[in-house]
Amino acid sequence: MNTKPKARAAYHVRSVSLPCRSHPLISNLEEQIRAIQSMATSSDGTLSWIEARLSQIELLHTALNDFLNLSETKTVLQQGTTTTDLLLDNLLKVVDSYGSFLSVIATLKQQLFEVQSALRRCDSNGLASSLKSQRKTEKELSRLAASLRASTKSFPLEFASDTKDVEIVGILKEAIYATSAASVIVFNRVVAVSTAASTTVSSASNKILGFARKISKEDKEIVASEKLDELEECVKIVERMSEKVFRSLVNSRVSLLNIQSDLF
Repeated sequence: MNTKPKARAAYHVRSVSLPCRSHPLISNLEEQIRAIQSMATSSDGTLSWIEARLSQIELLHTALNDFLNLSETKTVLQQGTTTTDLLLDNLLKVVDSYGSFLSVIATLKQQLFEVQSALRRCDSNGLASSLKSQRKTEKELSRLAASLRASTKSFPLEFASDTKDVEIVGILKEAIYATSAASVIVFNRVVAVSTAASTTVSSASNKILGFARKISKEDKEIVASEKLDELEECVKIVERMSEKVFRSLVNSRVSLLNIQSDLF
């Protein structure tokens, strides 16, 4: 998901010509963007990593919302509707993705409950059906991540001719790009956790349910496994943190909409 070097270089606020260059709100936004980007290099797929990444996205958009309320930012964005419209469209794609993500996570939560229930009842047919539904949800999550990745690649890179405009619009686009890139990784990590759980449960249950009507305590531990427990915890974390991210994204978009409404 790397942007062309020249285009990405134009994103960063570097010129001293920007009056508010040293403003703490700009420094904070740049710091949050760098934090998101540095996490992209980590291969850690633990639940704490997923939680930290979602928390970082929320922090980024808190900083972005503050930046959007700067007078310099408003002035630049009010000079023309095209740039603001493009930013709104790009941000809306991310907001919509999280709306869909939360809906899919709610479905996955229900399917996880059904898998656990079928295991307790030693219901092989019910378990097979629940796991089949879970795999469909995993594919839906993968498609959601792919769709967001594709929309990120299509982000327009055109800037106004004025250096100050380039810098302000550039950091806004960089923030949205970083959000999208980070979100794609989070979505895919959730898919990985769910897939590991469904695969483990399917393999273990084939051995156990095929030989016994009742499952011993030891066998329950094998079937449920730490992977299933991990998925349950993952769903709790993602559901809670994604709600916060969704609200922060909506706040950023409302700030942009308010700037746009001032043009009319």
